[in-house]
This record gives sequence, structure tokens and C-alpha cells, in this order.
Amino acid sequence: MAELLKDPALIVGLIRAALILAVSFGVAITQQQQDAVLMFVGAFLAVLSLALTAVTVSRTTSSSAPTLDEGTVVTVVTPAGQPNKVTML
Repeated sequence: MAELLKDPALIVGLIRAALILAVSFGVAITQQQQDAVLMFVGAFLAVLSLALTAVTVSRTTSSSAPTLDEGTVVTVVTPAGQPNKVTML
């Protein structure tokens, strides 16, 4: 279920389905209110996506200019039959 909630389109679809279900059971929600809720959810997901992208970028290392702290132990796994190499930077 958690994997399904990572898709913004699915989240909006689930909220739309909940609104339709609520209306079908007699909750008085106008079309304008439904549209407002869906617009808010879309805007919220856009801001959340931007924030999560910033977190991801801050926690990853660029492949074009990788850096490691001094004293980091690095293990290079080699193809079968060759010894692995361990070095300290």
C-alpha cells in the first residue's frame, strides 16, 4: 500500500473517489468545493515533491565530483576469480 501512495496521480484519484463517495451518501459538497479540494491537494503534492527532491539532493553525492571523508574505508568488489581490494582514503 505504501508503494501505491508514492504516485501523486493515484493520491489525487483516491481523494476524488472519496469525494464522490461522500456525495453519493448525501454529504452536501458543491462541484466548486470538490474542485477546490482537488486543486489544494494538487498544489500540496507539488510542494511536497519539491521538498522531497531537495532532501534527496542534499543526501546524495554527485557522480561527477564524488568526495569521501578522510579515513573512509572503500571496498572494491571485483569480478569472480579476482581478489577484492580494500583501501583507506
